[in-house]
Amino acid sequence: MAPRLRHPHDPRNCAGPVFGETGQIASRLKAGAAASGAMSPAALHRRAVLGGLIATPFMLRSAPAFAQPSRIASLDFGLAQHLIVLGVPPIALTDAREWDKWVGEPALPAATVDLGTAFAPNIELLAALRPDLVLSTDFTAMTEAQVRRVAPIANMTMYSEGGSPLPKAIAALRQLGTLLGREERAEAYIAETERFFAACAERAKPFRDTPVLLLSFIDPRHIRIYARPGMQQDVLDRLGLRNAWQSEGLYWGFATAGIERLAGIEKAVILADYMPPDVKAVLERSPLWLSLPVRRGNGPVRVMPPVAAFGGVPAARRLASLILDALEARLR
Repeated sequence: MAPRLRHPHDPRNCAGPVFGETGQIASRLKAGAAASGAMSPAALHRRAVLGGLIATPFMLRSAPAFAQPSRIASLDFGLAQHLIVLGVPPIALTDAREWDKWVGEPALPAATVDLGTAFAPNIELLAALRPDLVLSTDFTAMTEAQVRRVAPIANMTMYSEGGSPLPKAIAALRQLGTLLGREERAEAYIAETERFFAACAERAKPFRDTPVLLLSFIDPRHIRIYARPGMQQDVLDRLGLRNAWQSEGLYWGFATAGIERLAGIEKAVILADYMPPDVKAVLERSPLWLSLPVRRGNGPVRVMPPVAAFGGVPAARRLASLILDALEARLR
């Protein structure tokens, strides 16, 4: 029986093939990414960006050569976040019904059409919506062959080998701003983001000696540990905070481990972005969990409000605020 495919942000996918280096889905992702003709995040000039779009096979519909798209669908939450902050919210989004559970902010307009799952979007519905452009990433590249029959595709991947996600997310936001004729808005948001992180770093100064451990709970015995080179590590670096987990993870920015792997961490503030109620109930009476040095004498793990684990620039800002809110709450 084929494994169940949960939403990409669901940490329980760590136990399956979605984020694995082997398995049918990983192979399809890699093959799709190789065939997708991904757009370089370095293309900043609108003519270069749109010229790159037109040069690829998906530009099948007749349109003015440098028309700015306005009806845009997205196969990715992070790119949808960028559309929203640029003032051009997506008309349609895969897994839109899951937005409040996994993303939270910025708010997704209620009129956004749900295209179904990221791995199998509803192509007929997408065609009926007549988008000018569909945003994709290497993670959703397996669907691009079907999607490009309906509309042009722009691939703006933020999570990939080499480097870390936040600089790539900023480049993708800038690229999207150019593509949509929203350069000034994109640059203003990026400048505001730099000021935001500078202010957050000031807020974080009292906690520079407090290691932080960022987790997602898969089940009572397995966790996703956020690590370098992921977006969560980028945020900790911007705040000047130390990650209690010093080992590296996948380029997605996490390692999957049994909770016993935390035995070597003596002191840290544990923050979780996801903990199902059934897992919480088991952990509260788990001898193994309660015996960990990092857990002794501490209260329940603080579970943060939803924040996109693999989001764009808005997700990084939201995570920074949530981490600081949690650390400051410990002092009250």
